[in-house]
Amino acid sequence: MTGAFDTHSHIQDPKLLADFDGVLQRATAAGLEGIALCGYDAPSNALALELAARSPLLFPTVGFHPHEADEVTTAMLDEMATLAALPEVVAVGEIGLDFYRNLSAESAQRSLIDAQLEIALAVRKPVSVHSRSAEETIFDHLGPYSAKAREQGLASPGVMHCFGGTLAQAEPYVAAGFLVSIACPITYPANETTRDLVRGLPLRSLVIETDSPYLPPQGRRGQLNEPAHVIAAAKAIAEVKDISLSEVLERTTANARQLFQIAQPAGVAA
Repeated sequence: MTGAFDTHSHIQDPKLLADFDGVLQRATAAGLEGIALCGYDAPSNALALELAARSPLLFPTVGFHPHEADEVTTAMLDEMATLAALPEVVAVGEIGLDFYRNLSAESAQRSLIDAQLEIALAVRKPVSVHSRSAEETIFDHLGPYSAKAREQGLASPGVMHCFGGTLAQAEPYVAAGFLVSIACPITYPANETTRDLVRGLPLRSLVIETDSPYLPPQGRRGQLNEPAHVIAAAKAIAEVKDISLSEVLERTTANARQLFQIAQPAGVAA
């Protein structure tokens, strides 16, 4: 069976970093073949690169979360752009808009996402997008960006990380070439919105993630999440679509590799 690819994790979080080797061992035992280790501020960006250098299972991304928008300076963006250009960095992210918590001013969030989209275009890499209570507004930024990214020849302009919107809200992003990432809350009994979204989107448009240490699957609520648990999201997709787990893993892992421009491991057919 094809291994899973967790397209969004934060293993550099102190709660998981304390058991870094154990987290990776359990991920390997669960059959994972890739984990995107996503930065969200300057320290986590640096740590993503440092940790990824310790394991071939990890693929770092760098970016500034919208919560950081009020504090990010031009110098910080310049430093992030330098990191984003490194060959081992597979995406710019986590970037986006968050109008749910509003921890930074809307104007600052909008300026920050635009600056980071420009960096992504400059380094020709996709973006990993956080959108909370901004699923329609953020398209004002992502629509023009996606057109430019596809002109550059990117297989996908990016991924809508842990997408919490409806099928109708997801469709414009899919039409623009974005992948939609399904996290473990698809397993929550009350989360029919995400299950409806999965029913309505083709498998070619989906990837899976944990957003660990956050958002554990139903059977582990109240506990830390980690990449090994991404299989729960894949199983839920298989149940919703009435297809095999193997088919879900094969397609979502291929989607993730294409998104992040990561070659298949030696000896594995495309």
